[in-house]
Amino acid sequence: MIERAIHNTKYASIDNEHNMRGEHAKVNYKKIKTSNTTKNNIFDVAIIGAGFAGLSAALVLGRYLRPAVVFDAGKTRNDITKHVHSYLGLENMSPRKFIKKAWKDVLQYRSIQVIKQKVQRIENCNQYFVISTDRDEPSIKAKYIILATGVTDIKPDIKNFSRIDGNGAWHCPHCDGLEAAGKQLTIIGNGNDGGIISYAKEFLGWTDNIRVFIQDDHHLDQTEIAEAKRLSIDVVESDPLIEVRDDRRGVSHHINLLSGSGKLYNTDVIFYHIGYNVQTQLAEQLGCQLDEGFIKINNKQQTTVANVYAAGDVDTDRHYVVLAVASGAVAAISIYEDILKRALENS
Repeated sequence: MIERAIHNTKYASIDNEHNMRGEHAKVNYKKIKTSNTTKNNIFDVAIIGAGFAGLSAALVLGRYLRPAVVFDAGKTRNDITKHVHSYLGLENMSPRKFIKKAWKDVLQYRSIQVIKQKVQRIENCNQYFVISTDRDEPSIKAKYIILATGVTDIKPDIKNFSRIDGNGAWHCPHCDGLEAAGKQLTIIGNGNDGGIISYAKEFLGWTDNIRVFIQDDHHLDQTEIAEAKRLSIDVVESDPLIEVRDDRRGVSHHINLLSGSGKLYNTDVIFYHIGYNVQTQLAEQLGCQLDEGFIKINNKQQTTVANVYAAGDVDTDRHYVVLAVASGAVAAISIYEDILKRALENS
């Protein structure tokens, strides 16, 4: 009865026997009106973002046979990082390999299509949403939205920093803090956020050899200075780092850092805490409420706007691959349950 109800309503999907395919499924705009994955040129779900959360949601929706489209704007946040950590069964897999495998898994399902474009605008038309991209292509319509737009990290403004970013320098202690175990750790941050010493304290389970560089003109307050001194955390103010001189190819395997005064420091590992920008522009267009800068959601990943969900780093300050994947799955399950409920009510 349930299967008959969901397939006989306006939420009808494709036939299961035709649901598997191996090719990369890009949307053909010229043929989209006759596509057997949509009805009336409307997808069930549009997923904005093709990182860990977005692809997790797409995989679940594919297995539910839901017509969904994934908008992929490019590289993931941790694309340059060498390894994913604390993901059971996939420890030390590179993010690039992870995403490549995820795409292969997702695109087994014919109901999932992909548009490699950046979404610029989403308009709420009550019964569906209209999605426009940064290219001159027809708009896409969907009944539900999953915002998996993530965050973008602010990188230290230091010459040659890109040489070590993701391979000697990281930002997430929960993901990569083990790299600092028993080593000389340099932390790069600003004094104006009031949290650099708290950030440094997160590494004390791995190392007690920590030096913090304050890169801006703000000084730590007396409470922070006292706390750093109590914990033997060295703080360098008024002499910001200006250049990375990577010596790890030599015998020492150290990273050499040049300060503004001309002093040369060496370290084994760098972590930076400059901040990030939460990509909430589309959520704000739709009228979604924010909570401390992140998209506000409930336990089903639903935002404060009907039929709009959010998943991944965009809705929490706990940025972890395994949590992003879980949130994408929860969003997809919640949408399917809502689709099923409506289908049964109308059957």
